[in-house]
Amino acid sequence: MDYNIALIGNPNVGKTSVYNKITHSFEHVGNWTGVTVEAVSKEILFEHRRITVCDLPGLYSLTVYSPEEGVSRDAVCAGKQQAIIDVCDVNDLSRNLYLTLQLLEAGAPVVLTLNMMDELSRRGQIVNYRKLEAALGLPVVPMATKYHAEVHMLLSVTVDYIEHRRHKRAELPYLKKLPLEQVKTIIEKNAEKAGVDLLYAAIKVLENDTFILEKLALSDEQKAGIAALGEGLQDKLAAARYAYIDKIMDGVIMSSVADEHHEMHEHSVHDVPLTASERDEAEKRGDEDEIKHIRLHGKIKKNEDLKRRGFSGLDRLFLNKYLALPLFFVIMLAIFLVTFGDYMPGYWMKTGLEWIFDNALHDPVQKGLTSIGAWNWVTGLVTDGIIDGLGGVLVFLPQIVLMFLFLALLEDSGYISRVAFMTDGLFRKIGLSGRSVFTMLMGFGCSATAVLTSRGMEDEKMRKKTVMLTPFMSCSARFPVYSAICAAYFSGGKAFVIFGMYILGAAVALAYAAILNKIKKFKSGEMSFIMEMPPYRIPTLTRVFQILWHNAKAFIIRVGTVVFAINIIVWLLSSFGVGTVDGNTVFGYCGDHAEIKSFLEYFASAIAPLFAPLGFGAGEHGWQAVTALISGLAAKEVVLSSIESFGGAEVVFGTDGCAALAFVVFTLLYVPCIATLAAIRKEAGWKWMLGGAALQLATAYVISLVFYWMGVLFTYNVGAAVSIIIVLVVAAIVAAVIAHAVRTRNMCIGCPGAKNCGGSCGRKKK
Repeated sequence: MDYNIALIGNPNVGKTSVYNKITHSFEHVGNWTGVTVEAVSKEILFEHRRITVCDLPGLYSLTVYSPEEGVSRDAVCAGKQQAIIDVCDVNDLSRNLYLTLQLLEAGAPVVLTLNMMDELSRRGQIVNYRKLEAALGLPVVPMATKYHAEVHMLLSVTVDYIEHRRHKRAELPYLKKLPLEQVKTIIEKNAEKAGVDLLYAAIKVLENDTFILEKLALSDEQKAGIAALGEGLQDKLAAARYAYIDKIMDGVIMSSVADEHHEMHEHSVHDVPLTASERDEAEKRGDEDEIKHIRLHGKIKKNEDLKRRGFSGLDRLFLNKYLALPLFFVIMLAIFLVTFGDYMPGYWMKTGLEWIFDNALHDPVQKGLTSIGAWNWVTGLVTDGIIDGLGGVLVFLPQIVLMFLFLALLEDSGYISRVAFMTDGLFRKIGLSGRSVFTMLMGFGCSATAVLTSRGMEDEKMRKKTVMLTPFMSCSARFPVYSAICAAYFSGGKAFVIFGMYILGAAVALAYAAILNKIKKFKSGEMSFIMEMPPYRIPTLTRVFQILWHNAKAFIIRVGTVVFAINIIVWLLSSFGVGTVDGNTVFGYCGDHAEIKSFLEYFASAIAPLFAPLGFGAGEHGWQAVTALISGLAAKEVVLSSIESFGGAEVVFGTDGCAALAFVVFTLLYVPCIATLAAIRKEAGWKWMLGGAALQLATAYVISLVFYWMGVLFTYNVGAAVSIIIVLVVAAIVAAVIAHAVRTRNMCIGCPGAKNCGGSCGRKKK
C-alpha cells in the first residue's frame, strides 16, 4: 500500500533533520526560521510499503502570515495525508503544543514526536509521554534524531497508527467553553459549500482567520450574528488553549531519579529549601551563610533554565551590544585568512591541485597530442579550453570546501542565529529585518537558493527588496575569480582583498536598502521578527560532512556540466574566426594564422570601449576581459575558466593591477547568473528582476570606475588620492548636516519623532 506522511512543526525543532534521517536526504538544515520554504518530498520503501514523506515549512499556527506558512496550512486542510508527524522540541514543549492543538482542532491524524530527547536527558530530566498520549488521544514518540533506531521507531508507530485506523477526532474539553455551536449553526451551509470542515471553520471564524472567512463568504447578516456572540473571542480561544496546555503539561517533564537524589542531597546536607515557603522561612532566620548558599543554588537553577531556553554565558560576549559586531568581523576575517592566506591550509591544498593539473595533466597531454600529430586546434581545445579552463576553477575546490566547513561550524553551533539577532535592530532602521540576514548570509553560498528563502517575510516590499539586493552578496561561484586574480596581483594581502569584496558587497546592499526605505513607494511596513534562539551545540561530524559533501558535489557537477559546456563554446568562438591571409578571406583557427580575428573578438571588441574607463576594456586583450564577463552571465565560474583559457590573468590584464582590481569589483557587483535572475523573477516578478539587473550593472560600473581611478591615483600620486578622499568625506558630512536641517526645519519642540506637524500642536518650532 502507498501512504502519504507529512512532517510539520514550529521552526527550528529539528523537523528537516528528521526528514533527512527518514529519507536519507541532504536537505539544508539551519538554526533559524525559513530554511524550508516549500514542501519537499521523497518516496521511500519501509517494511515493503511505499511511503511518500513530505517536509513542510515551519509555522507557529494554522493562522498564517507568510507564503511558506500557507504551504503548510494548505497541506493540512487538504487532508491528503494518512498521518501528520508533528515534530516538537521537548525543551520547549509547552509552546510547541499550541500548534498541536490546532492540528487536532482541524481533525488531522497526528502522531506527536518529542525531538531532542538527548538534550533533555543531559539536564537530568525525563518525560512522561504516556500522560500526553492519554490527554491528547494520539501516539507520542520520544526520540533523538541522531539515533537511527529511534527514527525507525517513529516510522513504525506511524505506519501502525495508519493501518489499524487508530485515528479518531480528539475531544478537546476547552472548546466546550466557547460558543462554537452557535457559530456552526450560522456558517453550516457556507462551510458545506466551501468544502471546509465545520468545526474547524467555526474555530477559525472565532480567530477571525482571513483565509477561512474568504472561503466562507459570509453575508453581512451572518457577520452581525457572529459579532453578537461577544467581543474578544479570539483572545478567549488563545487563553483556553494555553490553559489546557498548562493543565496537561503538569507532571510531563520530571527530574530523573539521579536529579531528585541531588535535590534531596542539597536539602539535607546544605539545608537548601525545596519550596518557596521554606525559602521565605530561611530568609526570616537571617543566617547569612545559609542565605548565601540558597541564592547560589537559585542562581545555578536560573542559569540552567536560561540554558534550556537557548541562552548561554557565551551570549554575554557574542550578543554584547558593543562587542558583537566587532567579534563577528574578527571571526570572519580569521576564516578568510586561514582559507585564502599564503602558506595557510587552503593555500597548500590549492597549490597541490595546481601541480597535478600542470604536471600530471596539461604537459603530458599536450606532448602526447603533439607527438601523434593531432590538429593544432584540437590540442588547444583539450589543453587550453578544457584542462586549463576547468582546471583553473577546480583548483579552488579545497578553499571552497574549507570556507563551507567554517560556515557549517558557525551555523551548526548556533552562532549564525545570534548574528541575525544582533543585527535585527540595524536592519529595521533601513527597512529590513533580522529575517533578511538569513537570506543574505545564504547568498554567500548560492544567490539563487538564497532568494527562495525570502518567502517567509510577511511584508511584501521588504521581501522584494531583499530579493533584489541579495545578489550583491558574494556567492561561492565568485570565490575562484577573486582568488586567482588576487593571487596574481595582491599575493601579500590576498585574504584581506577577498574579505574586502565580501564587506563591499554587503555594504552596497545595506546602503541601497537604506536609500529605498526613504522612498515612499519602497518603504517597508510594520515588521515582526520571531526567532528561535537555539542552544550552543557542538557540531556533529555527520552533519558537517553532509554539508561539505553536498556543496563539493554541487560545485563539481556545476563545473562538469554548465561551466564545461559554456567554456567550450567560449573557447571555440574565441579561437575560430575570419581574416585576410595572403589577400584571401579565410575562415580558420586563430592559432594557425595571426591575421585571423575570432568571432568573439569581433563582438567583444565592439563593446570593449565602454569598459575602457574601468581599465580592463582597452588594449590588445581588453576584449578577453569583456568576453569573460559576458560568459559569466551563464555561471560566475565561467568568468575564471574563460580567463584561464585565454592564458591567465597576467595575459588578460598585463601589469595593470588597478584594472585587475576594478575587474574583481565589477565581477562582485554586476548582474547575477541566469539561475538567480530566474529565481528573482519567480519571487518578485519581471519588473523587479529587470530593475535589479539594471541597478546592479550601473552600480558595478560606477564603483569599479571609482576603484580604478583611485587605484591609479594611489599608484602615481598618493597625496592627490588622500586629498580627494578628504574632500569627499567633508562633502558627505556637510550634505548630511544640511539634509538633517531641512528634514527637521518644521519640527516642533516636544513633538515625538521627526514628523512635521505643521505647527498644529501649538508648540514652538525649532
